[in-house]
Amino acid sequence: PVHLIGLAPVADPELVPASIAHVIGVREGARPLVECVAEALSGTGALLLLDNFEHLAPAAGHVSTLLHQAPDLDVLVTSRAPLRLSAEHVVPLQPLPVNDAATLFAELAAARGILLHDDTLPAIREICRRLDGLPLAIELVAARLAVLPPAQLLVALGEGLTLDMEGPVDLPERQRTLRATIDWSYGLLSESQRALHQTLAVFSGGCTLDDARALSGSATFLGDLEGLVVGSLLRSDVSDGEVRLFMLETVREDALARLVAEGALDDLRRRHAERFVALAVDAESELAGPLQAEWFDRLERELDNIRSALDWCLTSGRAEDALRAASALLRFWRARGHMTEARRWLSLGLSLSEGVPDDVRADALWTGAQQATAQGDWDSAVPLLSEALELFRAGGRGRETIFALSDLGWVALMRDDVAAAAELCEEALAAARELGDARALSAALNGLGEVRSLQGDHEGALACYEESVALRRGLGDPLLIADALYNLGASAARSGDTDRARAASEESLEISRELGEPMHVASALFTLAELDLLEGDLGSAEREITESFVIFTEVENERARAGCLVVLGGVAAARGAPQEAALLLGAAAHLRGDSPPNPFEVPILERFLPELESALGADDVSRLMAEGARKDVDSLVHGVVPVPSEE
Repeated sequence: PVHLIGLAPVADPELVPASIAHVIGVREGARPLVECVAEALSGTGALLLLDNFEHLAPAAGHVSTLLHQAPDLDVLVTSRAPLRLSAEHVVPLQPLPVNDAATLFAELAAARGILLHDDTLPAIREICRRLDGLPLAIELVAARLAVLPPAQLLVALGEGLTLDMEGPVDLPERQRTLRATIDWSYGLLSESQRALHQTLAVFSGGCTLDDARALSGSATFLGDLEGLVVGSLLRSDVSDGEVRLFMLETVREDALARLVAEGALDDLRRRHAERFVALAVDAESELAGPLQAEWFDRLERELDNIRSALDWCLTSGRAEDALRAASALLRFWRARGHMTEARRWLSLGLSLSEGVPDDVRADALWTGAQQATAQGDWDSAVPLLSEALELFRAGGRGRETIFALSDLGWVALMRDDVAAAAELCEEALAAARELGDARALSAALNGLGEVRSLQGDHEGALACYEESVALRRGLGDPLLIADALYNLGASAARSGDTDRARAASEESLEISRELGEPMHVASALFTLAELDLLEGDLGSAEREITESFVIFTEVENERARAGCLVVLGGVAAARGAPQEAALLLGAAAHLRGDSPPNPFEVPILERFLPELESALGADDVSRLMAEGARKDVDSLVHGVVPVPSEE
């Protein structure tokens, strides 16, 4: 037998035995009622389901008595906090995955006679994501489908109406709105627990134990924290010895509303922003050291908090703090593929930078230029670099001056102005040797190596790159080592030294994968794919260039995507599919725009274009390339080779 006892209306823990007795039909006698209940249940093998136990914690003793006196009894308790009994097995209930939540949403809609079409699925999935996959929240929101279609429901959620949406009238009162449900939980907290919970709502995307403690300033921090976790108002994720605290978004929304009502949110956001600006500034030196992989991961985990901090700084008249933080994260933005976001933060900060010190402005300009070059946006990079160079020189900042000269030289190369590039890179190298700064010298050598390679001086280019690799190994900076090795590999490939090219590219790829740095992963894969294509290993070439294409798509680098299409076109041509090859080469030419084929693309075009014209005729090749230029690039690639998606 199964006995369901709903305990939500019961306010006194001592009334729990009476509630059970009423359901199973036991009357009170001379003995304590709990013993009478145990006697009635003993030997029946019953399952006792106690629903909503969290506000009756002292009644756990009665449950223990029942289990002791009726050994064959099983008790299933739903509660937002464990009972803390020795025989207890806790089964945490996680929110539904998005796909399951969307299925539930559709089933609830169908139960109300509402048919949802396939084109509503994106909105439904986003609704379920915003509702944290909570079944109760989904039920409450789905009840509004009779009034609002999914797209409009999504808008309503964005306007903060989630908490007050009303569900069916036959639900318990505490479950008719999310606010009522959360209020029910809040009523079980002490004052200090409530204060801590509201404080933790200021974090975005969770927080560490140290960050939570720092903002709370509570003398009873650990005890209050435990109360929030066992009360299910806070989630604790423990991995590799570290604790990260999360709050469901609907619960966080309610806590933030309470902070606003109390006038306490602004001060909390200020302290939160100051802490994460400091984290960003501290990260700058760490990202140039041996622990950079750990710091890349740490910053990725804290990205939502960093975003919140930057937003507060820019809306609170503290553009200098925002620019310092965004500039300090230069390596992180590029290493983890957040260039578009970085450019947006920096652009906003620079637009509000009146009165900001020149050194802060210069760093922000250079950081913005670095993100632009990573996306192949040379036109945007040049004015940023030019102004940064002027400010670096005026401020006597020798290392940064060399960096800016080298970057301008690189952009000149990409614009096919080899003479200007040579002049800039020679100036950078001379200044770097005079300064005696290994980091600046390695950057100048990289730039000059590319110039010499394009001038046909392959030995001179390789000598520059080998010296740069040696300097960077001495610095113990894995990211710079990967960068120098990539350049060495690409230059060796152009010189025909395939063994040297492959060794350098594979080491660059290995380091970059360990760092989780997509740009150098994609670049090294590109070199390896080209080597494999020209050596006839078409399977490896296709796998490598496809992964490279996906990464360059994610970081929005259209120029690099064009190069990937050229390699894919070469693979198609080598496999005897000339029409597909011509379409891909046409799409590549469209993405390239006015810029000429780069040195990586020329060998493939020189080898395979004549083969295509021989197989199809020059007129058909031109027609197909024009057709490829008009096609959607991603659809075209999917039609030729299966590109892995995020899902």
